[in-house]
Parts: sequence; C-alpha cells; structure tokens
Amino acid sequence: MLLNRYITTVFSPLFMRRFYHDLYRGLLAILILLPLTANATQIDTSSNSPVTPQVRVGLHGMLLFGSEYGLFASHLPMFHTPHNAQVVLQLSFDDPQINTAVINGLTLSAASGYPIWTIVPQQFDLSMLSPAHPNHINHLSVDIVKGHFERGGETQWKNQGLTVARVLVFNELDTQFELQKANNNTYLKVNNTPDDKVQFLVKRLTTRPDADHIVRLDNVGNNLPAEIVIPIDAAKLFNDEAQLRAALPDTAPKNTSLTTSSTKLKTTSPMTTVSRVYIELDELK
Repeated sequence: MLLNRYITTVFSPLFMRRFYHDLYRGLLAILILLPLTANATQIDTSSNSPVTPQVRVGLHGMLLFGSEYGLFASHLPMFHTPHNAQVVLQLSFDDPQINTAVINGLTLSAASGYPIWTIVPQQFDLSMLSPAHPNHINHLSVDIVKGHFERGGETQWKNQGLTVARVLVFNELDTQFELQKANNNTYLKVNNTPDDKVQFLVKRLTTRPDADHIVRLDNVGNNLPAEIVIPIDAAKLFNDEAQLRAALPDTAPKNTSLTTSSTKLKTTSPMTTVSRVYIELDELK
C-alpha cells in the first residue's frame, strides 16, 4: 500500500514537471560555467600558447619604387589599426610587359623629380604578408597609379597580379603616443643585390609621431652596410638627404688610372647621389 502510494506520488505529473524544471536549471548553470572555466584555463597557460596574429583587413595602399635592378613596395603606414605596420616588399608583376613599363615609368619619373607611384591592392589582411603568419601570402592583385592614389594620382593599369619575392621589412607599430624615442634614426638598405648601382634607404619607423622617409641612391660604388644609423635632429623626425649623403661610408670620388699603349688616362668615379623618393609626416602623427 505505502509502496504504491510512493510510486504514484513520485511519478505524478506535478512531480515530473518540477523534476524536469530543476534538471533544466542545473544543466543551464553548467553550460554557463563551462566557458568561464575554459577561459580561466587559457589565461593560466597563455605563455605556452601561440600568439594569434593581429587582423589588419583594409585598403592598404603602397608606395611603388625601384629601378632596372628591381621593384619594391612600401605599405603607407599609420599609427592606428588596420594600418599599424611598416611593410617593405620586393616584387615583380606577373605580366612581363607591365613589369617593364613600370620600370620605365619609374625611371622617367625619378629623372623628372616627381618619382611617386603607388599601388592599390584589393582589400586584404596586411598581417598575412608577414612570413611568420600561418596563412602567409605572396600574391596580390593591384591597381597601378602614377602619383599618390589618394592625392590626384592617375591609374595606369587595373587588376594586375604581382608576386612578392621577398618581405624585407615587417615592423609592427605601437599605436601609443609619445613613447620614448631613441637618439638615432636607422635607415635600412633596400636592393636586389649589393652590386646594384641604384639602391634605396628606408627609414625604420619607431614610435609615434614619426616620418615615412625613403630615398634613392644613384651611382652606388661600394657595398653599403645593411643599416645606416645616424643621430637624430632634435627639431625633426627624419634626417634630410644632405645628412644621409654625409653619413654614407666611402663616398669620396675614387681616382682610377687607365693605361694604354700611348697615354695614361686618369678618371674619376661618379659620386653617390641621394634623392628623395617619398616623405610623409601628417599620416604618422
């Protein structure tokens, strides 16, 4: 009798509703606590976990520069996401005729004193150009612009494929303002080979504010060091071309003698010249 009454009470509709209600609440509490537990575990072991690359998806315009010795591009950086990275690439365009035309155009522009060309890739994650990125890429589709693409430049070719041969610089930028600056600027050598007669110097960006400064070296007659470190002018963020010219090693003209059967000729090697390719201050305040 008592057993029957107990069974009837336990399996009554009211009891079953309460049972399932309590069971639901218990399962819900467990599900809420699970992510918190997982996060706590991740925090405790973060030092042993790989760092997820910063996502920098956007329209990443780049300065295009180079000569018959090779083509290069430098991302136009800013001290805010998604543009907070200094990236310098060596590249070639997939179409050989376009590649030659771009080299010729850059040569003529450099001679005219207005050497700015830019490329505009389709939107992509800039971080994926880093060789350390797990999904590293080495191919882009770009528009090629004579002039600055945001300042009246004229598009010469659209949707041209390019292949990245080398990533020369991938320097992440700290977005904080007025961090301690060093007493020197560092200019990085950019070339295809050490024997190139035309090479470039790119200023390494450090802390905000800064200057995006690129110069061209013509008549390079010696192997330059990979970096040129020069004291910073307290009143400026960059060293001008005259200061860089003075800082180059072994830049004095070299006298060479050429002996023939009838005479002895004395020739002077041309001096290395330094000319500005690009300077930007406002975008790096």
